[in-house]
Amino acid sequence: MAATKTAAVSSGTKRKIQKNYSKGGGKNNNNKKSKTTTTNTKELSSSAQRRILKHERQSHRRHADIVLEAKNIWNKLRLKTNTKEQVKELEEDLLKLLLMSSSDKAEGTLVGEIALQHDASRVVQAAIQFATTPEQRLQLTQALSSQMVEISKNPYAHFCVLKVIQYGHTHDATVRALLQTFKGNLCKLSVHAVGARVIEMLFSTLSSKQTRALRQEYYGPHFSLFNDNAEEIGNTLAENLKRQPQHEAVSREFLYRNILSKGMEKNLYGFGYFQQLLWEYVEVLPDDEFVSSLLSQLSEQALHLISTRAGTKVVMRCIARGTAKDRRKIMKALKGYARSSLMHRDAYLAILQLILVTDDTVTLHRLCLAELLSDGDDKDDDDEKEEEKTHPLMEFALDENASKLFLMLLISDDEEERRKYLDPLELEVLETTSSTSKKDPELRRKELVTYLTPALRSLCMNHASELSNSIPGTKVLLQAYKCFDDDDDIVKAYLDLDVATEHAVEHYFLQHVIACKKKTTFADALWKQLQNSDGDVNVINSRQAFVILSLFQQQKEKQGSSLSLSGITSQRLQQVLKTKKAAKEPTAGIEALLKFIDGQKKPTEKKPTEKKPTEKKP
Repeated sequence: MAATKTAAVSSGTKRKIQKNYSKGGGKNNNNKKSKTTTTNTKELSSSAQRRILKHERQSHRRHADIVLEAKNIWNKLRLKTNTKEQVKELEEDLLKLLLMSSSDKAEGTLVGEIALQHDASRVVQAAIQFATTPEQRLQLTQALSSQMVEISKNPYAHFCVLKVIQYGHTHDATVRALLQTFKGNLCKLSVHAVGARVIEMLFSTLSSKQTRALRQEYYGPHFSLFNDNAEEIGNTLAENLKRQPQHEAVSREFLYRNILSKGMEKNLYGFGYFQQLLWEYVEVLPDDEFVSSLLSQLSEQALHLISTRAGTKVVMRCIARGTAKDRRKIMKALKGYARSSLMHRDAYLAILQLILVTDDTVTLHRLCLAELLSDGDDKDDDDEKEEEKTHPLMEFALDENASKLFLMLLISDDEEERRKYLDPLELEVLETTSSTSKKDPELRRKELVTYLTPALRSLCMNHASELSNSIPGTKVLLQAYKCFDDDDDIVKAYLDLDVATEHAVEHYFLQHVIACKKKTTFADALWKQLQNSDGDVNVINSRQAFVILSLFQQQKEKQGSSLSLSGITSQRLQQVLKTKKAAKEPTAGIEALLKFIDGQKKPTEKKPTEKKPTEKKP
């Protein structure tokens, strides 16, 4: 009954209110102005209504008036048509506005709070970017210092810190102020999703000397707090432990627990500083602990790790210490990226390590080497002639690093010759043997080179001219000549090269092929070609003379008798030498060839001249 009575009262009240409104009295008369405003708002477009609501919301935020005025200056400041005087004037106005402090706040708090607003952080970024003097950036850095850590964690505000690093890294005072704000907070920022971007740019922009003291926080308080002597501070964990080996267990535990384990959970593998720390940890970790704790997890992240030299070293350690299953994981991770990895300045080392220790050559060819033989482009032009298409191996053969893959496979069981093509750093990190590899290295090399033989032969036969003009290409040509037994087509392609070339690289290649003691096929064919030529062999330049001299020396060593070619005489060489000297052109090759030709002549026997005895004066 009570519920029914309440409902009746409510319905009755509702009818009375409707009656009053219909008569034009009550609240309807008092709110005529409000009704008119609502009607005007409804008449505006939807975008205009949203704009009004946006401005109304922004007006309730902190420092709304300052932010609005700063945005107006920012809109003028970012115009590319501004002159230097206009930029300077606008920058000074913006700095005065941002660096002003309210009466109840400490100096610098205002600009920090503005930077933390997602719609106003770009104003602070512009103030840092367009600062006309280093002192202005220093002033802004100091103003942000009290909230720098909080700003570095904010998805919008952290760009302000990136701007400070980008535009202030050349000013020592700004760098010192910046590093001071990160002191004691480095580990927390390094494993933060947003803060990691700031730390990445900090270490990639500043030198190791500038960040050396700050990096000690990664290795534990015993290094960050008690190393006052700058000479005792190392750049890496290994250097620190070499000076203080008693802290090895504690430092490794601190680095893994506070940085590496958290970073691996958050997938920070793509950051350079994290890869560097990961390598420093792996470098001092015993092999048995590495295999049991990290190897399997890191093998799956190979593609991310090979972006830097430190990360590539970690992957190489996984390849060398891992089992066949672990290597298969790494090859699957790199599937589809073999071409780009081989052309990368660091990642190519991981590919080299794979071919040196992987026993499963079938899987290696299917997942990695087969990709090298593809054109790399999905589009095929039917109208394009096949001769005009670029060979799939051409870009690798011309690259200084990628060509080493072919050299490692083409060189037979000659470790000394193989090491000749590697620089000291590569020799240091590459492991030619592995305790988990059982196949004979020479058998493994032959199986892998068999897959690439047809492509390498066609490369050398059809593109010898292009390869002979680059240093990496000539190394591939030389080793292919030594490796392949059935080399008639290759020798024919090499004979088409111009002996009288003036190219700085090509003439060296011809000399090396001629002087090859393992095979003399090319030298014999070239000697026969020059002997059977219709006309005389004319020496045109110094580099051609060096090539002919190498041919003479090789044939003399083989035949053991004096040799001659039509047109190569002492008299002609002297005339050419005189002409070249008058034109101030290089003559070293012509002089060396002339000396060799004259040395073949039998010297005439001369009678010894008798010395007259000198009369002694009394």
